[in-house]
Amino acid sequence: MKKRPVVLFFAGCVSGMAAVWNEEIPAAVFYCLGGVIFWGRQILRDRRYLIGLLGMAIGMLLLFAQRHTAEQEIRMVEKKAPKEISGVVLKSSQTERSMAYLIQCQGWDGKLLLYDTSNAKVRTGDWIQAETKVEIQEKAGNPGQFSARNYYFARGIYYRGFAERIYVKGYRKNPLENVLEKSREWLKDQIQEQYSKEEAGLIQGMLLGDKSLMEEEQKDDFKESGLIHLLAVSGLHISLAGRSIYRILRRIGAGFLLSSAAGFFTALYYGMLTGGSVSSIRAVLMLGIYFLSQVLGKNYDLLSSVSLAGSLILIRNPLYFGDTGFLLSFCAVIIIGCIGQETGKKKKVWGKVLSRIVFPLKLQMGMLPLMIYLQYETPVFSFLANAAAVPAASVGFAMALAFVWLPPLFLHRWIQAFFWAVLKISQIKYGMITIGQVPLWWVAAGYIVFYLAGKKKVKMPFSVRVGVIYMGILCMTAVPVMRPKTIAFLDVGQGDCMMAETAGGMILADGGSSSVKKTGRYRMLPYLKSRGKQKIKIAVISHMDEDHYSGILELLEMGRIEYLGLPDVPRDAAYESVKTAAEKAGTVIFLLAEGKVIKGADFYLKVLHPPAGSSLEKNAASLVLQGNINGKRILLTGDVEKEGEKELLRKGLKQADILKVAHHGSKNSTSEEFLSLVKPVHAVISCGKENRYGHPHKEVTEKILKYNSRIHRTDKEGAVIFW
Repeated sequence: MKKRPVVLFFAGCVSGMAAVWNEEIPAAVFYCLGGVIFWGRQILRDRRYLIGLLGMAIGMLLLFAQRHTAEQEIRMVEKKAPKEISGVVLKSSQTERSMAYLIQCQGWDGKLLLYDTSNAKVRTGDWIQAETKVEIQEKAGNPGQFSARNYYFARGIYYRGFAERIYVKGYRKNPLENVLEKSREWLKDQIQEQYSKEEAGLIQGMLLGDKSLMEEEQKDDFKESGLIHLLAVSGLHISLAGRSIYRILRRIGAGFLLSSAAGFFTALYYGMLTGGSVSSIRAVLMLGIYFLSQVLGKNYDLLSSVSLAGSLILIRNPLYFGDTGFLLSFCAVIIIGCIGQETGKKKKVWGKVLSRIVFPLKLQMGMLPLMIYLQYETPVFSFLANAAAVPAASVGFAMALAFVWLPPLFLHRWIQAFFWAVLKISQIKYGMITIGQVPLWWVAAGYIVFYLAGKKKVKMPFSVRVGVIYMGILCMTAVPVMRPKTIAFLDVGQGDCMMAETAGGMILADGGSSSVKKTGRYRMLPYLKSRGKQKIKIAVISHMDEDHYSGILELLEMGRIEYLGLPDVPRDAAYESVKTAAEKAGTVIFLLAEGKVIKGADFYLKVLHPPAGSSLEKNAASLVLQGNINGKRILLTGDVEKEGEKELLRKGLKQADILKVAHHGSKNSTSEEFLSLVKPVHAVISCGKENRYGHPHKEVTEKILKYNSRIHRTDKEGAVIFW
C-alpha cells in the first residue's frame, strides 16, 4: 500500500469527506478524530502515510467549501423568491405525468429541474423563459426514504419547479448534444422494433440506462435477486464497448495508438450517450488510464487506477461522495482489485466453473456492509444469480450493441434468448435478509472483520485476531437486535400513516395519501425496511378514503401484509378493491367495530367507534382505536368528525400520551369537550405541505395548546417518531 500513493490519497480523501458529510455534529467529530488517529498511527510507522492525512484534509476542505457555496446560492435564490426563470435547456425526458427539462438558469451555478404539463414545444438547446415557483430539492421526510436532495445535489441540480407557462426565446445550437439526442432516439426505436416489449425494456435499460419500459415488478425482481446493477449503464458496459473496438482494430492490423484512441473515444461517446453516470465516468477514466499506461510502458494497477479516477471525480464535484452509485461502483472495483489476484490462483486449482461461483461470492461478501448501510437488505444467494446472469447479460449486451443497426432478423431472436434467460434468473427468489438501518461505524467494523478474517499475515497474535473478529461480529449482530421499538407517524403528504414496532411484528394504522403517488412503495416500504422488517404483521384501515388506504393497497399487491383489519361498515368500490387485493395476496382479513380488541404481548388496542354496520357518513364512521403500545397510551382517531366525537364522549375516552389528531387538523374535529377528556401529552397532525385544505386549522392548534400539549406536524418535521 505504501507504494501506491494515489490509493493512500483517495482513502484519506474519502475518510475526510465521510466526517464532513455526517450532519450530526457529535458523529462528525467522532469520525474526524477516528480518521486523524488512524492516519497518525500509520504515519508513526512510515512517513509515506502523510499523503493519506493530506488527502483527508483536502477531502474535508473540498466538501465543506462545496456545501458552503451551494448553501450560499440557495439562500440567495430563496431570498429573491423568483417567480420567473430563464435559461438553456440542457436535457429533456418524459416522466409518468409530464415532461422534465434540465435548465441551466442565467446567473446560477445550480441547475433547475423543470416539470411541464403544458405540452410546450421545447427542444434541447432552447433558451426559455418560464413562470414557476422555484423550490429547493426535497429532503427525505422519513427514515429509509430516497433522498432526492442528495441524489440531485450530487449532479449539481439544486432546484425544481413546476411550469405554468413556458416561452421559447431562442435556440443555442449544440451540435454534439443534438447528435447524442438523435442517437438515443434512434437506438430506442431500433430496440423497440427488434425485440418484444418484455426484453426491450431490459435491453433499453442495459444499453441506454433508460428503464421507462420496465414494469415496477420487473425492477423489484432485479433488486431482490441482486441483479439491479445490470439495469444501469455501468463501468462493465462502458469498458466492454471501448475494449471491444480496441480488440477488433488490433486484430485487423491497426496500430496500438490508433486502436487505443478509438477504444477510448468510443467509451467516452457511449458514456455521454447514456447520460454520463458516475460509474460510466469512472469506467472512461480507468480505461483512459489503462491505455495511457500501455503507451508509457508502465504496469497497470487496478487499485491505483480506480483511486486516481475517484480522486479526480471528487475533486471535480465533492458532492458525488453522497451518491449511492458512486459508493457502490467504486466499492465494487476496489474489492475486485483486492480479491482479483487470489481468485486467479484459485482457477488453477478449482477450475473455471467453480471460480465463476467463488468470485461473485467474494464480491458479494465484500459489498455486504455497504449494501446493508445503503439499502438495509441483501439477497443471501445473489452470488448464484450473478454467476448465472452476468455472463448471459454480457454476451447479450455485446451482441445487441453490435447488431442494433440491423433490421429485425432471426439473429435478434438469439440475442433475445440471452435476455429472456436473465429475466427468468431475476425472478427466482434468493433469500432476502433485512438488517435495517445501521450506523457508519457498523460498516467500518464489517470491513475490519473481513480484513482480519481473510488476511493471513496480520501482525497480531492469533488469539487477539480471533477475539477482535468475535467482538466485531458481536457488535454487528447487536445493532439490529438492540434497536429500540418505535411508534412512527410517517410523512406521507396529505394523508395518514402510523407504524409501531411490537414484539410480534410491525403494526400499521392507515397508510395513504392524496398528494403523493406510490406512497406505499416509496415512503412506507423504505421505512419498514429501515427498521429491519420485510412485512407488516397487522394493518388497519380506519375508513375508505384514498389518503388512508392507497399505500396499504400497494403493500397488499406486493404481498407485504399478513393480517388486515377493515371497518365493519357498508362496503363501497374502494372497500372491494382492497378486499380483492388482500385475498389475492393471501392476507387474512378481519372486521373491526365497537368493542373489538387487537392485542399482543406489548400492545393493546380497543375499537371505541363505530358500531357494526354504522350508517354515519364515511369520515364520521372512521375507526377510533384506543390503547397502549410499548408502554405509551395512544389514541388513533382517523378522520372522525364532530358527529362521531359526540358518540366518543360517552364511550370511555381516556387520557393519552399520544393523540393522532383527527382529519389532519380539520376545524370540524377535535372539540374542546374531546380535548378536556383526552388531555394529550403529544398531539400529532399528519398533513401535506401547503395543502389546499388549509390543514391544520388555526382554531384546532390553539385549542390543543390550551392543554399544554406538544404539537407535532409531519409537514414541518417529517416523520414524527416516539422511542
